[in-house]
Amino acid sequence: MKAINKYFLLVILVSAVGCHSPKPNAPESSVVTKDSTFNKLFHQDSGGLTGADGTISVPMPDGSSVFMMGDSFLGKVVDNKRDTTTKMIHNTFVIVNPTQTGTRTLYQGTYQDPEAFVIPKNDPGKFYWPANGFVRDSVFHFFASRFYMSGKGMWGFKFVNTDYFRYSWPDFKPLSVESFKFTSINHVHWGHAILDAGKYIYIYGCKPDSNKVSKAFACRTHLDNSKSLDLNDVEFFDGHGWSKNPMSIEPMQGTTSQVSEQFSVFHYKDKYILLSQDRGLGNGKIFTYTSDTPVGPWGNRQLIYKTTESDSDKDIITYNAMAHPQYIRDGKLLVSYNVNSLKLSKVFENVNNYRARFIRVPMDKILDNTTKK
Repeated sequence: MKAINKYFLLVILVSAVGCHSPKPNAPESSVVTKDSTFNKLFHQDSGGLTGADGTISVPMPDGSSVFMMGDSFLGKVVDNKRDTTTKMIHNTFVIVNPTQTGTRTLYQGTYQDPEAFVIPKNDPGKFYWPANGFVRDSVFHFFASRFYMSGKGMWGFKFVNTDYFRYSWPDFKPLSVESFKFTSINHVHWGHAILDAGKYIYIYGCKPDSNKVSKAFACRTHLDNSKSLDLNDVEFFDGHGWSKNPMSIEPMQGTTSQVSEQFSVFHYKDKYILLSQDRGLGNGKIFTYTSDTPVGPWGNRQLIYKTTESDSDKDIITYNAMAHPQYIRDGKLLVSYNVNSLKLSKVFENVNNYRARFIRVPMDKILDNTTKK
């Protein structure tokens, strides 16, 4: 369990907590609600995943979705408690079926002695935490961050690099993996948000500026004849246009909150939307921005939700909210955020302390440009 609170060190993290009560007499179009379907799917007590973070989804061609999870627990839950001997593995993939009535968890090893689904080859001691991805022509492309434990204790992990994977779909067999070398050049943690815009695949990431304020960056490329991202033709957003020089990067303009390690960028109607949970312990604020282009400038900041889990327990924190736009229903966006504990014992004493939460946010609340928050 050394790495269970990984995102704190990576991102100065985010926090605070739970379920947000609307103001009295709030119009229905602005009310955020819990999503019972996905909370049930990801709050299982046996047979697969019983707790994790990450919660990064990629829609598949058949209407299913892959949720790439970070540090994960399997094993049976009894009376809302997890046995303290339960093994934690660094990643799993959860397949939500097309009707959202069931899930299947992908991992290596056995249920009794599981291993992570994606493991570095010929690199002992390293492990992966997932980033984001997309599907084209029955190939699942995704990014993951490679780490190793450089010391003892909860914070003893160190980032190595970003890797780019290709897996076959629907059988999820590995096809290729290669280093996304630009992370080591410009120090952006690339791949945590992906936008498939047709001609280009936009790859986003973040890093802190000189004032330690986390900013979002963008690069783009396309698929080559072998159905791989062309890593020899990557262009980087330089604040005005596109450059082949990876050191020319400039942050996208307009985000006024600290961008989280994981965030989302997606297209809806005639707008691009960026969703991010603000960093900082005790925060828990989830913001959206809109733009006319995939790289900003971002405006129309909306505080769409503030988590409340830590109101009753300051050891419980939330972080890295993600949008799941393939599940927009009745004008409401599915959003998840991760829940964790500053005290390791609490994720065993109460399994809900390490389970993602799912909410529904009205798109009108996101697109409303009459109120700035």
